Amino acid sequence: MRRQLWLELPPISAQAPRRLLVFLHGAGSTPETFAPVAIAWQLKFPGATAAIVEGLRPCASNAGRDWFDASGVCTDRAARIDAAGVELADRLHTLQRGTAITPAETIVVGFSQGATVALALARQQPAPAAIVVSYAGQLARPIAPGERIGTTVHLLHGELDSVVSSVHAERAFRGLQATGSDVTLDIVADESHSIGQTMINVGTARVLRTLFRGREPRRRGLRALH
Repeated sequence: MRRQLWLELPPISAQAPRRLLVFLHGAGSTPETFAPVAIAWQLKFPGATAAIVEGLRPCASNAGRDWFDASGVCTDRAARIDAAGVELADRLHTLQRGTAITPAETIVVGFSQGATVALALARQQPAPAAIVVSYAGQLARPIAPGERIGTTVHLLHGELDSVVSSVHAERAFRGLQATGSDVTLDIVADESHSIGQTMINVGTARVLRTLFRGREPRRRGLRALH
């Protein structure tokens, strides 16, 4: 039986601006499990079609799905993450054609392993999305000197995350900032490896500022939102 490629949620309002919200769940999860996060985001963007994309490969430990094989050292994983980003970009293009929504109107929101693939998407040329929101993600490889990244990137990480250290978000921020990328970082106090209402509020606020206050490059220091 053919597996679903994504779980699609229609817009809440036909009058609100049309957008495409693409969600990438964490390792070993499913689109259905991630649906509450997608719905919470959609409430802030009621004109958006939400698509929760299913992970690309079976998870070895449970019935969920992963985005890439996370075994081995980081250098081994980088090529797998890049390959997952290429395959995911094809799905995004299919979604964009089906909804008649452009990459400029597309926002990708990833969590953990899904966020790591979302960051790989942001580095593609041309970028398949205008904005990437990374919850507890990490870069597959460091940002290269002179690397051009046109996608706006919002990095969010729980201060108490014991699964993926917030150090990864700080490194990504410094690398992206050094190349003049449009990037923000929020280390959220008292939050762990999850997306609760506080994380949703911070992420949606960041995107709203990007959409309605222009896209000036942000060169702020690290912040911890309480």
